[in-house]
Amino acid sequence: MTKWGPRSVHIATAGLALVSGLAALSAAPTENWPGFRGPAANGVAEAPGLPLTWSKTENVKWAIDVPGRGWSSPVIWNRVVYLTSAISGKPFKQPSPGLYGNDYIAELRAKGVPAAEVNRLVRARDNEIPEESDEIRYMVYAYNAQTGKLLWEREAHKGLPFGGRHRKNTYSSETPFTDGERLYVSFGQNLGLFVYSLDGTLLWKKQWSPQRIYLDFGTASSPVVHAGKVFLLQDSEQESFLTALDAKTGAELWRTPRSSKGLLHSSWNTPYLWTHAGRTEVVTTGHGSVRSYDLDGKELWRITIAGTTMPTPSAFAANGLLFVGTGAQGGDASRPFFAVRPGASGDISLTGDATSNEFIAWSHPRASGYTPSAILHSGRMYLLHDTGIMTVLDAETGKELYKARVGGTGHTFSASPIALGDRLLFLDEEGTTVVVEPAGEYREIRQNALDEMTLASPAVADGALFIRTETKLYRIAK
Repeated sequence: MTKWGPRSVHIATAGLALVSGLAALSAAPTENWPGFRGPAANGVAEAPGLPLTWSKTENVKWAIDVPGRGWSSPVIWNRVVYLTSAISGKPFKQPSPGLYGNDYIAELRAKGVPAAEVNRLVRARDNEIPEESDEIRYMVYAYNAQTGKLLWEREAHKGLPFGGRHRKNTYSSETPFTDGERLYVSFGQNLGLFVYSLDGTLLWKKQWSPQRIYLDFGTASSPVVHAGKVFLLQDSEQESFLTALDAKTGAELWRTPRSSKGLLHSSWNTPYLWTHAGRTEVVTTGHGSVRSYDLDGKELWRITIAGTTMPTPSAFAANGLLFVGTGAQGGDASRPFFAVRPGASGDISLTGDATSNEFIAWSHPRASGYTPSAILHSGRMYLLHDTGIMTVLDAETGKELYKARVGGTGHTFSASPIALGDRLLFLDEEGTTVVVEPAGEYREIRQNALDEMTLASPAVADGALFIRTETKLYRIAK
């Protein structure tokens, strides 16, 4: 399980509702980056003059040490960077790059180790259980985006964690969101949502009864804000639900129970608000299905899919279609990706060998990334798996155009890519950004190394690129 950092939210301008956004690059430079994947939740930014080359010193305006650990992405509003982190009194169990778990499991099974003992050994190696933890300080930081100066910090909570975490996760992997009025900070369903004014005043908080997450992998689903409501997806091994809260007061407006088939019920997916001519929908992925709800929590439609194991990548909309998929570790495992037309209702699942129907424009059975979300540029859909294998599809038809190994051998990925003008940026788990020219074939421009583990997705605002590594936050600009 290697999905961390991730998946937050998307608002266009202060005081306006979240929008689905088009994949075409905006004419004006990107001023704010209010949530995960930027203003339109699609990873697309316009930043004229941003450098093509950087290192730990070259084209770095500032690099600051960030206390603790967290894979939440930075968000930027009016030249302030907001970030979260978790601080412990004892060292955290350290992560390492790459996919791991399956090979170790196979090795133990080949030796005849009983299933219960396999689970125990895997958890001991790859997880940090609550009994191994010290008290955690759950922190919120605000920095001046021009200088890196700390403006304020707040301790949202201090205490022992209820659940554990995979060592590639953190206790602070949910990306905050700001609507220009308030900062919405989630530390997962096992701790709660904390809402601040932009000067750091706690306005309200909402906490739920802790729920058991699959194999103590930890949490990662971020809040989504739209039309005065905060939406949170709370999928766990005990009680799963989608809920909406009043953005001003935190009062619960509704809660819709969710069920899933199979052995797993937890998910790490962030809902996506899809606004089209007919309505606004809350799109989610979970084990065994993609489901969409109206703004009052009523299910609108679903796609049932078999064999999905780790629902994590974020959906987005462009050119009149919704693009959504869900991944798995294995390269040949079920990793379906769909292009969905507006107006669906009921069960729109594919049947038999069909790859499309009235509302599914096209689909691909093994294209979705396991952790990174897809990105669209110049009519081509780029889908990157954690292993570095990228599948490129025609966004209108779903036809596979080519495959490539991003960066060559030895690169693994968790962060979602971004499109920056006429180039694509793929940030690997060791802090190297592979810069690629969008084209009908793989054209790598260069690689820029920061030489430190990086799972958080980058952000772009006010003519600068912001990258969070394991210990630092960088502002990269000319």
